[in-house]
Amino acid sequence: MEKVKLTTKDERILEALDKNANIPLSRLSKKVGVSRQVAEYRLKKLLLQKTIYQFYTLIDVGRMGYSSFRVHIRIKNVDKEKYSNFAKDLFDNYPTFWVGFISGKFDIIADIFAKNPNDFERIISEVLKKHKNLIQSYEVLQILELDLFEYGYFFQNNHNRMAVAVHKNEGITKIDDIDKKILHKIKDNSRIAYEEVAEYVGITRNSIKNRIKKLEQKRIIAGYKIIVNFNHFGNQSFKILIKYNSSKMEQEKQLLEEIRQTPKILNILKFLGSWNLDIEIHAKDIRELQEYIIGLRNKYSLIEDYEIIQIIDDHGIDFYPKKIK
Repeated sequence: MEKVKLTTKDERILEALDKNANIPLSRLSKKVGVSRQVAEYRLKKLLLQKTIYQFYTLIDVGRMGYSSFRVHIRIKNVDKEKYSNFAKDLFDNYPTFWVGFISGKFDIIADIFAKNPNDFERIISEVLKKHKNLIQSYEVLQILELDLFEYGYFFQNNHNRMAVAVHKNEGITKIDDIDKKILHKIKDNSRIAYEEVAEYVGITRNSIKNRIKKLEQKRIIAGYKIIVNFNHFGNQSFKILIKYNSSKMEQEKQLLEEIRQTPKILNILKFLGSWNLDIEIHAKDIRELQEYIIGLRNKYSLIEDYEIIQIIDDHGIDFYPKKIK
């Protein structure tokens, strides 16, 4: 596990960015109690040492009429290069939100955007045809909603963390080609200067600022988030898949509320399919996680079955893939 030395000031910077990833440097320095120059230096250092990977713009393509589908894939016995090339192809050449390498009975998770189930069937058929010599088996789930939480553990454990819901497919909000260019420019760096976006798009700085505000009002931009290297905080990343007992559905609301109040919960996905929930969580080790899920099972008979998988590595996140038409 990677080790880095983080100071109290670093932790305060991360806590402030966790609450508002786009906080201006002037306000960030005041919150942390340092000069603007020190805040800028420490932020650059956190980026350089990869404690912070990126500042993502949370683009909700569900509001553009897209649905999200989860694919669990088991790979045949192949060498590491073929394995990695397959994951890269999934991420680069399809409208893919996330690709992860995992432990358990499956090897790869891919979350894919599509206009509807028929469109997704076309996409997965293309993947299966192209990689028929690699894919041994797979299962598909439809994602109903993704709730993304603040980390909440940089300076002190915060139970009352804000969450952003995306991928709900709540209808079609039309945007023009200029808006699309803006989204592609800011999706992997929400802190990019308006001037740089304006130069890329070819319109004025004020026009860029106004358009981003309108995209926020339409909730196409649902928020902004830092992505950090969890290893730098002594954590490992896991997913817990949960299957419901359909006769106990009255417990769901209380179960979800308890999960939301759990420290180190990163996100919750609701599914339609063989699993009902996917909980992503940071934990010190598998023992800590096993004790947590056993506690939930003892309290909520709604949990009929579960599976713990470890996220070994990921190939990337893309809230607005270029392959979206």
